[in-house]
Order: sequence, then structure tokens, then C-alpha cells
Amino acid sequence: MIKVMIDPGHAPGNANKGPTGYYEYQGVWKISTYLKEILQAKGMQADFSRTWDENPEPFARGQKAKGYNLFISEHTNAYNGTVRGVEVYYDYNKPQDDEFANKLASSVASVMGNTNRGAKTRVYTESGIIYNYYGVIRGAAATDCKHILLVENGFHDNEQDEAFLKINENLRIIAQTQAKVIYEYLNMENLTVQEAEKIIQSKTGIDDNTMQYLKFYKFNESLLLKLAKAMK
Repeated sequence: MIKVMIDPGHAPGNANKGPTGYYEYQGVWKISTYLKEILQAKGMQADFSRTWDENPEPFARGQKAKGYNLFISEHTNAYNGTVRGVEVYYDYNKPQDDEFANKLASSVASVMGNTNRGAKTRVYTESGIIYNYYGVIRGAAATDCKHILLVENGFHDNEQDEAFLKINENLRIIAQTQAKVIYEYLNMENLTVQEAEKIIQSKTGIDDNTMQYLKFYKFNESLLLKLAKAMK
């Protein structure tokens, strides 16, 4: 079973808020709750890094990622009130997650009607060693978790983004959008060769004889998986 650890950013009492009443900890708790429900309905295991009134240190939150396929930390952003958009941070030691993070950012930005600020890493150097800037990412990176993401779902200090975030149904839409990307990405990652063959034939309409030609290729399994993922 695919396992996802969801980290609802911050906790009750956190002061991060928008200009007209949105609080980050409340908004991302709702996004996280909707996401958990949707992923569970899709047959995945989804858990939280904390309960409602708990406030673990960021590194400790990240360490909850042990044994999970994905750790995702939910946040909304702030800067100077003029910036809008969605950005997703990933572990700089996992450059392969750039694609996953960018797909998530572009999908959420699309439903929010703001800017896709893309996939990013943020690091600092200490005693010549490079570390992930965000404690939750550092904590998760110390485990065996394969994918580690921190999502900034818009800028809550921007009145347009905040207005979107203040509507519960919109938070559900954000969660649905994230769940779709997560489900497709993690399921395609576990795709079998037989499943890849079915996808290729259904998408292209090629017959069994043509499929046999593809199978004669020396690296046929790798080719079939790549073709199926691209088509999906």
C-alpha cells in the first residue's frame, strides 16, 4: 500500500495570517484533512504528523516520514502583500523530485488562478556542509522516505489569494488537485510492465503484433514503462 505522511503546517496559536482574517494554521489543517480523506478513498494510507493541538518541532515532524512513500508539508506563504502564486520545495538531495514538485505547483496554481512559481530547493551551508533550509525537509530527509515536498498554497498576505483561501470549498479543491497529482505520480511509479502494455495499447490503438515488436527491443521493459508514463 502507498503511504503518505501529511504535515499540517504550524499549529493553533501561530500568528501567520492574512489581511482580512485568514489564519495559515486553520487553512492548511483543512487542506490536510480533505487531502487525507481523498487519498484514503483512493486506497492509500494517509496519516498526520500531528494532532490538532500538537505543535512538534519541524525536524520531529519530518521524522514521521519514516516508512512512507511521500511526506508532504502543507503551508500558505507571505511576502509583501503583492506576490501571488504557488511554489513547492523538495529535498535538494532528490533532484528527481523536481518533476513531481513542479507538477504539483502548476496544478494548484491552475485551480487558484495565480502564478506557478515552480519547484524549488532552499539550502544553507554550515561548516562546509549543505543542509535543507526547512526543518521538516531535513527531518524527512534523515529517513527512508522516497519523496519529500513542502507546498506553499498561495500567499495569504495577498488579498486575492487570501480571498480564495477563505472559502472552504476552495480548500477542498486544492486538496483534490493535490490528491490527483499524488495518486497519478505514485501509482505510475509502481507501474508494472503488463500495466504499461495495456496503457500503450489503449492510448495508441496498436495491435498485439506491433506490441511484440516493441517487446523484442533489448531494453523493452524500460521503454514500455517510459512510454506508458508519458502517455498517462
